[in-house]
Amino acid sequence: MADWQALAQSRASIQNCPVNIVLATVEAETGGRNVTGDNGNALGYGQVWPKWHMASFQSAGKMLGISVPSDHASLTSLVLSNDTFSMAVAVEVIKKYWQSSGGDWSKFTYSYVGPAIPNSDFQRRLAIWNKYNNSNFDYSSSAPNVAAGTSAVAQLPSTNYGVIPESQKIGGKLYGRKYRVIVSDESGDKALDVSELRIVFSCEKVMAAQPQYTEATIYNLSVETENKLIKEGYRIVIEAGYDSDQYGLIFDGNVLQVLRSKENGTDYTLSLIAADGDLPLNYSVSAFSLLRGQNAREALQKGLDTASVPTDLGYAANVLSRNTLPRGKVSFGMTRDLLLNLAQSVQGTAYVENGKINIITADDYPEGEIVSLDPSSGLIGVPEQTEAGIAIKCLLNPRIKIGSFLHVNNSLIRTSQVKQGQTFYGLDKDGIYRVIKLTHKGDTRGQDWYTECDCITQSGVLPALVANGYQSMF
Repeated sequence: MADWQALAQSRASIQNCPVNIVLATVEAETGGRNVTGDNGNALGYGQVWPKWHMASFQSAGKMLGISVPSDHASLTSLVLSNDTFSMAVAVEVIKKYWQSSGGDWSKFTYSYVGPAIPNSDFQRRLAIWNKYNNSNFDYSSSAPNVAAGTSAVAQLPSTNYGVIPESQKIGGKLYGRKYRVIVSDESGDKALDVSELRIVFSCEKVMAAQPQYTEATIYNLSVETENKLIKEGYRIVIEAGYDSDQYGLIFDGNVLQVLRSKENGTDYTLSLIAADGDLPLNYSVSAFSLLRGQNAREALQKGLDTASVPTDLGYAANVLSRNTLPRGKVSFGMTRDLLLNLAQSVQGTAYVENGKINIITADDYPEGEIVSLDPSSGLIGVPEQTEAGIAIKCLLNPRIKIGSFLHVNNSLIRTSQVKQGQTFYGLDKDGIYRVIKLTHKGDTRGQDWYTECDCITQSGVLPALVANGYQSMF
């Protein structure tokens, strides 16, 4: 694999963008060369115009700890002299267009290149896309060679996992725990894998416009490593699950506080208190203008693109695209207030998960499969009926996210007694429940390895209240 392909793969992984669309776009734009185009207006691997995407240049600069100049000549010089920065900018823009297209390559191409793209160029790009989208394409490569004077790319080690004693795979798919915990510095240039040590974590997430908090306690670090984490630890990424397809990301956030302690006579611990969404929700400011006829979905995207803390958009409620402005508007204020106002305008809920902002309503259904839980698929104990739905516990499952649908046979649920004067909602007749709060708990050398969920019904009172225009958590 060529150096530019290895660099593209590395940046795509770090910036959470599908590698195949990055490779296909960069090859189609420049053939893997860090050059200028369009009379000097388009820069770098992705041929990005600063005139339209200055926020992406700033975001990449902040990610790599690079000061981004505002004048075009200096910016061009920076892009051409720093391959890592050039690729990071390309990935930022590619990811934005790919997400807005919903993963549809044709829509992505018409947006990225322009609707007037000649058919010959469209067919050329399609052939390149088919090459990289082929499941047989080999993405394996060594780390890219970074030219002198550029920022080093953080090389995350291959996934490490430990198999807990007496939990080896024996025919079933939920045996053999798998996990990885990475802590990196603010620039992202250096990352430390601490997976081989004992780690106890608790990741709490709730469907609300507030940061999602995690506490990860690492046991018996060396003095040198402990000091590095205390002084330089900025971001923590936790992946967990089982040695099967039930494995994935459960937390990605910034470290807020580091606590050192001694648990007993022999064990020292270092606890990392981290938050997902703390910066965009509590410190970010957005300023932008809208034209007559633009919709709430475009307002949301502009608010995130112009935010002082750049943030990716996850899921946006379909109804946001239907509400258009009768006249132009200027918006300035906290990004959090913008999210809350847009969510309330469609009787929805805004929340952050794994660094992405989401707005959903009761009419929006999560993508992918509905997770069905029973004793054979990881259900632990007996689900309990609550006032608004059910509380359930299962083996740790990263596929369960905020807003996910769970299917539980109602015959497995322990119903609760209704007290006098208490508002109580019945069980869903189809056994379908939406997750509004979850906690992933794990101990890499202990017993805990499960997910707890609070869910509401999908055919009960809360969705009906939304349909009738009343307030609810949706």
